[in-house]
This record gives sequence, C-alpha cells and structure tokens, in this order.
Amino acid sequence: MASSTYPSYLRACDWPRTVIKTCAPVSLQGEQTCDAVIIGAGFTGISIARRLYDLNPNLNICIVEAETIGAGSSGRNSGFVLEHALGSVAPEKAAQIHKLYQDAHQDMMQFSGLDSLQKESHIFKAAATARGEKSLKGLASFLQKSGQAFEYLDASDLQQITGSSYYRSGLNMPHNRLVNPVDLITSLALQLPEAVSLYENSPVLSLEKFSNFWKVQTPDGSLKAPKVFLANNAFVKELGFKKAQSITIFTYAGITPVLNDNERAQTSSMGQWGLLPAHRLGTTFRTTDDGRLLVRGMYGYEKEGDAKNEDILLKSLEKRFPDMESARQLEKWWGGTTSLTANGAPIWGEIKAGLFCSSGCNGVGIVKGWLLGAALADQSFDKNKIPVSKLFGTPTWMPPEPFRKLGFLVASTIEKQMAGEER
Repeated sequence: MASSTYPSYLRACDWPRTVIKTCAPVSLQGEQTCDAVIIGAGFTGISIARRLYDLNPNLNICIVEAETIGAGSSGRNSGFVLEHALGSVAPEKAAQIHKLYQDAHQDMMQFSGLDSLQKESHIFKAAATARGEKSLKGLASFLQKSGQAFEYLDASDLQQITGSSYYRSGLNMPHNRLVNPVDLITSLALQLPEAVSLYENSPVLSLEKFSNFWKVQTPDGSLKAPKVFLANNAFVKELGFKKAQSITIFTYAGITPVLNDNERAQTSSMGQWGLLPAHRLGTTFRTTDDGRLLVRGMYGYEKEGDAKNEDILLKSLEKRFPDMESARQLEKWWGGTTSLTANGAPIWGEIKAGLFCSSGCNGVGIVKGWLLGAALADQSFDKNKIPVSKLFGTPTWMPPEPFRKLGFLVASTIEKQMAGEER
C-alpha cells in the first residue's frame, strides 16, 4: 500500500472563470466497483476517459479528482496551446510529434465546444540577450529541419505586438493559440458522456493491488477496478510509483489588474499574444481575454514558496513595462506544479499489471497531455497507434536524496545565470 499526499496549494488559482458549471461537485461516497478508475481530472485524465468510452461505451468509468475541476495544475498553467514540438528530440521525430500535436489540438478543441470561440493568437519565442538570440538561431534551424512553421521577428515587430521595447528578436510560431485554461478544462469535463462518473474533492489516500483488481481509497469511499490510470502528474510518485524518475517543481504566475484603455492599446494593438522566453528559466508573459497581463516564472523544488515570489514576478514585469502603472502590482498570484524527468521523456505506459501511467509532462501539458492520455487508453486495449516511447523516449534514473536536490539546485543556479535578463 502506498500513502498519498495530494495537492494542497497555499493560494487559489485566480484565472477569471467564464464557464459556469451546470452542477455542484460530487465526491466519492461508499464502496463501488467499476471497469476503470482514472486518478486526476486534468487534460490527460479527461482524454483517457473520453477515449476509453469511445473504445467501449459499455465500460463503467470513474474519474477521481483531489480538488474541483480547474483548481489544480490544469487550471494553474498559462494557457499556451502549442502544436510545435520544441523538446530535445531529433528533427525527424519532432516532425512526427508536430503532426500528432496538430491533430490532438484540433480534436481537443472540437471536443471542448470552444473551437469557434478561440482564435489563433501571436505566440512567439523572444530573446532579450545575445545569448538568447543565439539560442533562437539554433531553434530556427531545428524548426526548419523538422518542417515546423516560424517567422522571424525583429525588435520593432516585438514592440509593436507587446508594447515593450525590452526584446531584441523573436520567432513567431503560427497556428497555436492562447486559452483560459480553467475554461478549457471545465468545458472538456462537461463534454464527457453521462456514463463517465466524475468525483471531485476526492483525493486518493492509497492505492493497493489485490489478486485481480486495484483498490483506490479516498476519504469517504473506495473504488475497485481491474484497471487504474495515473493521470495526476507530479503526484504519481507520492502514490509510491516512479519515485526514481521524477521530481515535483513549483512555478508561479500572477495577473495584473485590468489595464486601462491606454495600456490595453499599448499592449494589445495587434490582438492577444503570448511570449515564451528564449531560455527555459526565463519569464513567460501573455495577455488575457479580460485585458490583463500575466507573468510566469521561477522554479521551486518540491515545495511551494513564500511571498518573495510575488516580488520576483513584479520585478520581471516592471522591467518590461517600466512606465505602465498597472504593471506595478499583481492583483493575484499563485503557484502550480509540474513533473520533471531527467531527460525530458514522459513516464508513460503500463507500469504494473493493470496500472497505467502518463506523467512527467516537463512543463508541456495541454496538447501533449491530451495526446498521451488518448494513447494510454489505446494501449490498455492493445491498440497502440502511436509509438510513444520511440518518439518521446523513456525517462532515465535520478539519484536519491539528498543528491537529487543538490543536483537540481546546482543545475538551476547555473541555468539562472545563463538566463540572465531573460528572467
């Protein structure tokens, strides 16, 4: 038996919600038996449930979620829906992943019912330093070799799009989009068939294997099923699985007050935009539907940080928009988790008889989660359509504590120095 810890964030996620849920959350009560249990109702978990139903509509499928829909990692991200494959794989594999992401993106948005309401946005990588520009040149070469569309942006292009003169050059990546992640995950959950039971506020306390079934225990109930799917990303290892292959990282996001008319004209004259830093430890920015700026940055090891993170986010914001009054304060800020593996490969597949896992998103969660969730459901039916391990790799071993934390701290310190003014 494995004892579970589950999300207990210090601050609520404050993405403005525009989708109204049609019913109150229901938690798991009493002992039940079903055909499949999915732990985690994020993008991966919803995708698994949807595909299992498509494969066999007669299955009794249950999803258990520790919080309410959108309150966890899926609602705490920055809402970048990316088709581009930017991971550390060979260009020919990136070309295949890019095509899979395109199809998954289209499928997910159509299933959500939001496709016609969400427009393509300016999403680009931008460099603020000479080192960052060198990195973008390497990325441009990679994108060209892998057949992924991009366009060069110079400093004036970036200033026109963002209203900031901070950046030197960039690469626009077309056909991607920005979403409100809480709206998206809520809409996806609402589209699930009635045959899929969703239990919120039902954190998993333990997961135990018996002769021919798994038992999932929550505070007020339990589920027995021959198949269990782990889709709780950073918290898989807290259930006792794959501890040697992943770590939990906290990142932080904040939103400004609604910008005034002049500030919105400055920052959104060409529509919504999302900026990804040239260096992976740089700072991410985007505009929101309701006229704010969102800033995201920093990495914390295995533990949520304190109020000093708000100050760091503000400093990054003020450097980009020094004369903007609304950029001098954050109306709300929050932390979120992601799961990292040593080599960036996902933890994916059947890890024990009847126990399937898709975690280790490595900070790329929306389209990738949707894709790998559906692929995991396929695998559970022996219908492997995508060679996941061949394309994405398999995770490598990580050393035990305290060496693991020491290695992370050393590596992140070096990376922060390399990021410089990209932060």
